[in-house]
Amino acid sequence: MQISYNQIINYLSLQGIDYSLEGSTHSEYQICSLFYPESNGFYFLIGDLIKPSVENSLFISNISLTTEENSGIILVKENPQIIYYKLLDYYFKEQSTGVIGDKVSRHEEAIIGKNVQIDDFVVLGKCVIGDNTIIKSHTVVADNSIIGDNVILESHCTIGATGAAWAWGENNEKFKQPQLGGVIIKDNCFIGANSVIVKGSLNEKTNIGENTIIAPGARIGHGTQIGKGVHFANNVVTGGNTQISDFCFIGSSVTFRPKVYIHLNTIVGAGAVVVKDTSKENILLIGVPAQETTIKNNLVGIPNFNIQ
Repeated sequence: MQISYNQIINYLSLQGIDYSLEGSTHSEYQICSLFYPESNGFYFLIGDLIKPSVENSLFISNISLTTEENSGIILVKENPQIIYYKLLDYYFKEQSTGVIGDKVSRHEEAIIGKNVQIDDFVVLGKCVIGDNTIIKSHTVVADNSIIGDNVILESHCTIGATGAAWAWGENNEKFKQPQLGGVIIKDNCFIGANSVIVKGSLNEKTNIGENTIIAPGARIGHGTQIGKGVHFANNVVTGGNTQISDFCFIGSSVTFRPKVYIHLNTIVGAGAVVVKDTSKENILLIGVPAQETTIKNNLVGIPNFNIQ
């Protein structure tokens, strides 16, 4: 993907971001990752990242560095990573096409908002879909599901799946509880591909708070309550009626026992198995079973909680 130097400068000016320029510039750049550097790339640099050795490139940075041949640095005072991400979002954010595919299966009582994109082979039950939402192919949104505005449901998701709850009778006989609840996904959420969100059991709603990101492969149990601004990395599993408070960060492949409560601003390390409630806010959980530890410094790739 290409971006022009003029686009970059126009965005900085539009947002009122003070900057200065060192070195050389070119008319067009390839948008690049620091992990896959190439010449003629556009990158961000922060203090603890190493500048790749590439020529004819442009960097947004908050530190002055010696550049390679024919490269330049846009020096800023604010966080260059945030500027970089917001700049790319400004020009390349995925937007709804407003097109509903010919091969969508839709309940006659489904309510669909304005400018909604629904790709082919989506199945919609008796649900509500908010404005500007994108639902990609082979996703199922079942009865009693409410999807907010500006939500993205990636391919092969199931929203409102039926869970399994039962009681044991005599002679090991199982008596299954009917699953009668629903799902609410609030505004500005992202649900990654191949994720399953199970509906509440009885009168419960499984709730996903606004501005929450759930990466691919999640399994969200019945009646789970996820707060706002939460981030799930890949393949997270929650048991039924798990409660995860606002602004938590959950690492890859974390598993939650049913009914545990996680306080505000909790970080859960990758692969942890959480079997009991947290005791307070602003802690780190690591290990199997997960144990609490204090966050002394902000870790790479997790929210900045400004913990002292």
